[in-house]
Amino acid sequence: MQNDKAQPNAGLPSVLMKARRSALEELHQLLADVFDKADDIFFEYAGKAQSDQEKDSYIETMRQLRLNRKEIERNFYQKLNVLFKKLPHSAEEGVSLEAISALEGLSLVADDDLEMNVALDAMVSKAKNKFADKIYQLNTRMEALLVHSHIKVNEKNNPFHPQQICEAFNSATQVVQCDIKKRLVLYKLFDKFVISDYDVVLDTANAVLAEAGVLPDLKGTPTLASVRRRAQEPKAAESQGESQSGPQVSAAKQAANEFFTQLQTLLASVRNVPMVTNMVSGPIGSSAADAREMSNAELFEVLSRVQQVQPQGEDVINGKISLPKVNVRGVVSNILRQRESKQGPEKVGQTDTDVINLVSMLFDFILDDDNLPVPVKALIGRLQIPYLKLAIQDYGFFSRGGHPARKLLNELARAGIGLNEDADHLQKDMVFKKIQSTAQRILSEYEKDAALFDELLHDFSQFMQTEVRRSQMIEQRTKAAEEGKAKAQLAEKTALETVRKRLDGKTVPEVVVRLLTDGWMSVLKLVFLKYGPESNNWLGAVKTIDHLLLSVAPTEDDAARKKLFNIVPILLKNLRQGLNSVSFNPFEMGEMLTELEQLQMQVLRGETPEHLDDRKDPAKDLVAAVTEDMERMGATPVLPERGKVSPLDITRTATATPDAQLEALPDSDPYLQQAKKLNVGAWLEFRNAEGNKTRSKLAAHIKSADKMIFVNRTGVKIDEKTTLGLAHALKKGEVLILEDSLLFDRALQNVIGNLRKVKESNL
Repeated sequence: MQNDKAQPNAGLPSVLMKARRSALEELHQLLADVFDKADDIFFEYAGKAQSDQEKDSYIETMRQLRLNRKEIERNFYQKLNVLFKKLPHSAEEGVSLEAISALEGLSLVADDDLEMNVALDAMVSKAKNKFADKIYQLNTRMEALLVHSHIKVNEKNNPFHPQQICEAFNSATQVVQCDIKKRLVLYKLFDKFVISDYDVVLDTANAVLAEAGVLPDLKGTPTLASVRRRAQEPKAAESQGESQSGPQVSAAKQAANEFFTQLQTLLASVRNVPMVTNMVSGPIGSSAADAREMSNAELFEVLSRVQQVQPQGEDVINGKISLPKVNVRGVVSNILRQRESKQGPEKVGQTDTDVINLVSMLFDFILDDDNLPVPVKALIGRLQIPYLKLAIQDYGFFSRGGHPARKLLNELARAGIGLNEDADHLQKDMVFKKIQSTAQRILSEYEKDAALFDELLHDFSQFMQTEVRRSQMIEQRTKAAEEGKAKAQLAEKTALETVRKRLDGKTVPEVVVRLLTDGWMSVLKLVFLKYGPESNNWLGAVKTIDHLLLSVAPTEDDAARKKLFNIVPILLKNLRQGLNSVSFNPFEMGEMLTELEQLQMQVLRGETPEHLDDRKDPAKDLVAAVTEDMERMGATPVLPERGKVSPLDITRTATATPDAQLEALPDSDPYLQQAKKLNVGAWLEFRNAEGNKTRSKLAAHIKSADKMIFVNRTGVKIDEKTTLGLAHALKKGEVLILEDSLLFDRALQNVIGNLRKVKESNL
């Protein structure tokens, strides 16, 4: 998250960071339920809608939730992270609930504003009243940890307070553009699945702090074990309830059937359009008038025979990768033709034919998707028959975003987006091996029991959680190292600029030049890193330079010399202390300070200091010293005139050097806009002149140095670019921004969108 004013999380005690991490894990589980249930609810409402327009409205809201889920979650946690960063430094900068007056492309009247705020306030009040004791305990413990900061923890600055949680959700979901009716449904889901069970989050944070010794004797403090056990009980109860709640299951099934009926209607509307005739027209099997329609069990048997001959996936890294676009219509027709002599003419029913057509189009999109590496597409593509069997068995596969098979497909794609196509790497990559083994199990084990997808989803998710944690640790180290490096470069650049400005246009003794460039710039860098450029320490270090230059400047003014007489002893003391702080060579320091004292004595006597060696050119010595530093940093100094210190061109850090050869782009340039809007966590594909491709993730964007840090799947740095550098790379096709949103959802939206376009173009 980018927030220039926020202080780093290093300001929080480690035990509070641990409590934060544990509590957010519980909150993440609650928030996930909101999105999973939202799919079912919006489809159920769509099925009950009174008009096609209303149905489309519910489906559109559901689509936006699916496509924007990742962004909503990221914005939600970033909002909370801002509060955590500010917590140790201010008790007054909390976030309060605010009325929403307008959204882009959507205007809300005052009544809608009021209704939304009433819903939000009601959630906050409910949680404050229901969990008052738990909130009080957490506020008290956090205050005890932050006692040295004199912070009063309350609803304005406690990131875990229900008011902040509700506001974060409200703010994050503004990316979904819908009317007040749909938004209130979303708030009700948040109330039901997050706020109602929010005591789990509060208890987790309290338990972690208490077990770490932070006010463990407060009355009613839970143990961490009891909290975790209680957190699992609602899930078990919900699972049991779902198995016994016939009406709820019936409603969900009805909604799924309604959505599938809409898909069938869309398919029927384009069935006779020439451009899609081969895909969706005509029966599968015999066209004879007396052809018998196959039963569901018979179609399953035929598809299972096709599934058995699908490649298991071992060949996708052996150099010859084929993308298996299975012509299911043709394969099934051939099988029916082969057994026609014994079974008589047969055909697939229209409903099953529609399912086959839809699944075929979905997998065609997946196999054409450039966002996935070819080996991963090859593995996922071979799952078409098992997923077709599942869709025939359960139409909810198309409508339910929380369907285990859909979630598994999305997880396989998300895990595979960061993999490279190099065969040697894939053979050793544990994530690819896990994707491969999961696909093999589906092909070899799936018959009719959809519980296999639940099992595989749980297993794969557990595996990826471990992998993600491991890569995040490396990624965080990489990010910290790069931020430290950037800060050091900024300190060096600032120190050089500070010295340059004060020497610009002046003729100074050679010893002063050496003292500043060899020693005092190191002091400036240290002070910058430890205290910052706005601190009194920094101002004092800069003032020392001014006093140093003043002490060797000839003057005939008696008053000025008298003032200088008082300054020199303090100046020499400050110089010595500063140089000692950076472990400057004591012998060299002694020589320079002795030489400096001689020059200062000449000034105090009203004399003009003499250079110890007229053959030496102080400006050249300065340029030699500074040029070495500048070249190391990547900037190009301008040679000064003899006898003076000229301005040096300190404008870029080492990471920005390539931009010197790049043409500046206007702010309206689309590639520059893309580069500027790129979010941390986005995946990209880098392509070199030889055609090799490398996939990487934007791990950090260090604004102070305009440095974008890219890492591979394991968190290791592989490249860095400036915003302008990335824009030019995008323009040249050397970099491609990858789409890492939910694969199945993108595929379904693409299929529906294409069918609608065909329908509209032929009206």
